[in-house]
Amino acid sequence: MHIDNAGKHPTRTTLRLSALAIALAMGAAATPAFAHIDLQRAGTHVAMFEQGPAGRDTKISPCGNTDEAVATGAAYTYQPGETITISLAEYVPHPGYFRIAFDDDGYDDFVSPRWIVPIEPENRAGGCPIDDEDQCRVGDYLTDGDFFNNETVLMDNLNSHTSATAQRSYTWEVTLPDVECDNCTLQIIQVMMDPAGTAHGVYNTTPGDENDVYHQCIAMTLSESAVPGQAANAAARALAPAAD
Repeated sequence: MHIDNAGKHPTRTTLRLSALAIALAMGAAATPAFAHIDLQRAGTHVAMFEQGPAGRDTKISPCGNTDEAVATGAAYTYQPGETITISLAEYVPHPGYFRIAFDDDGYDDFVSPRWIVPIEPENRAGGCPIDDEDQCRVGDYLTDGDFFNNETVLMDNLNSHTSATAQRSYTWEVTLPDVECDNCTLQIIQVMMDPAGTAHGVYNTTPGDENDVYHQCIAMTLSESAVPGQAANAAARALAPAAD
C-alpha cells in the first residue's frame, strides 16, 4: 500500500510512525506518576541520594531508596544553631504541605505523618476516610494533621497548598539544632493530599509507587569549627546547578 498522491492514503512509513506514536502514548498513560520534588534543581542543596527514574525513589522513607539508589556524596558543614536557607523545587504540583526534621545520628528517628486532614476534602470522591486503611481525618487541615509527631521535627505544615496554588519552588530559613554531630541528617518531606483515583487511593506511607510522602535528605556535620560560606563539600559543589 503506497497510494498517497492525493493525501488520502498513508504510506507504510506513515502507518509505522502512527503505530509507534500510539504505542508510546499508551505506555505513557500506563506509567504511574512518581515523586516530583527536588532539592538539586532549586539550587541551595543536593540530596544524599539520587532520585531514581522519574523521581520514584523519593517515595521510599526516610531519605529515598537507600538500598538501591546512588549516593551523591553531597554533604554540608554548618555551625551548631546556625540559620540556613533551604530551597526545594516542586516540578509537578500536588496538593499538600512540607515538613523539615533533623536527626543528629543518621536518619532512623524520622516518623512519617500517620494521618492527613485533606486541604480539599470535596475532591476525595470516596469520602474521608475511604476505608479502614485510609488514615484520613475530618477537621481543619491547618491544625488537625499529624504535625510535630516526634522530637526530630523542626518545622511542620509548611506552605499548605492545592495543585492550583502550588509554587515552582519554596524557600525556608531553617535554624539548626545547637548540637555538634558528624552524622546528622536534615529531612524535607512533602505530604500529598491528592484526590482518590487511579494514581492515589487511601492515604498511606507504605514504600511503593502509590504512597503519599516524598522524601529528600541532606547529609550534614554540625561543628563549632565550621567556616560560614564554606558549607558544601566538593561533591555538592560539583552537582549544584550553575549560577545564572
